[in-house]
Amino acid sequence: MSPVTFDLFARRLPAALVLSTTLAMAPASAQMFKDASLQTLLRQDRHAELQRLARERLAARPDDSQALLALALGALENNDAEARKAVIDRAQSCTQAQPQVAACHYALGVVLGVQAMSEGMLKAARSAGTVKTALAQAQALEPGWYPARSALVEFYLLAPGVMGGSSSRAQELARAAPQPAQAQVLQARVDLQEGRAEAVLQSLTALLASADEAVAEDAAEWGFAAASKLVNDGKAPQAQPFLERLVRERPASATGPYGLARVRAAAGAHAEALVLYEQATRAQGAARLPVDYRRGIALQELGRKDEARAAYARYVSAGKGQKASLEDARKRLQELGG
Repeated sequence: MSPVTFDLFARRLPAALVLSTTLAMAPASAQMFKDASLQTLLRQDRHAELQRLARERLAARPDDSQALLALALGALENNDAEARKAVIDRAQSCTQAQPQVAACHYALGVVLGVQAMSEGMLKAARSAGTVKTALAQAQALEPGWYPARSALVEFYLLAPGVMGGSSSRAQELARAAPQPAQAQVLQARVDLQEGRAEAVLQSLTALLASADEAVAEDAAEWGFAAASKLVNDGKAPQAQPFLERLVRERPASATGPYGLARVRAAAGAHAEALVLYEQATRAQGAARLPVDYRRGIALQELGRKDEARAAYARYVSAGKGQKASLEDARKRLQELGG
């Protein structure tokens, strides 16, 4: 996974087998859940309530696969290793008791993939076959269920060849998607992995307004990753139109204003960037972005050293983000006397 992708998906763990909760949480053309009450909580980002309801339902009925799926999303969302292990045990039992239920296999694949990678490459290598089999089974059982296809594409793109990765298989899965918009957004994911950021934005801009919730969600996530890559590569102006459209289509999300702040900062307009960072802070998903690190840089450039020091301190204290960014924040904090 590229650094850009990691910055975007703080819900995702870095390395080859990562299967993010953004993937896990992308509602399908049908949607993530068959259960309307769970789907409503997911759509409204009411994650704590979703987890509470999932636990209550599993306590009453341990074979509730929809509740298990909700529990899996929560374990990933909270980056909780112990919760992931508990879900893996439940999911393994679910696949044995209900082998024809895609949600059981999907929950096992995505959570085991993240947990194995968090334990190191050796564990990841040992678990890769199980992860791939689980995701492939979920996709085979419900070919029209977008989250399963999307997660399997992600596996093929991120896993090394020796662990079952295959860009050609990812391409095949993308092209075989039952809806043209799904095929287009999955192809854009393949293009993103291959570094074709400009092509990704061309493909995804219109899809931000897709009526398919899954497509719109992935278009936003992967388009933001492509836009961030362009900014990091010194091509910020090329990212700006997509980010402006992202703000219009998803005004509650932090990624749009954060991305535009990066564009303005790249142009030296740090005061404007700071306003956008503040806007991002108040939006959904801000905790998954290194807003304080970037805000600290803007404040430092504006000569507001005390505020910059405070922003860096918050970022370092949280301990989340890329290693390079954390190291740079510590260095800057030290230079400012923090």
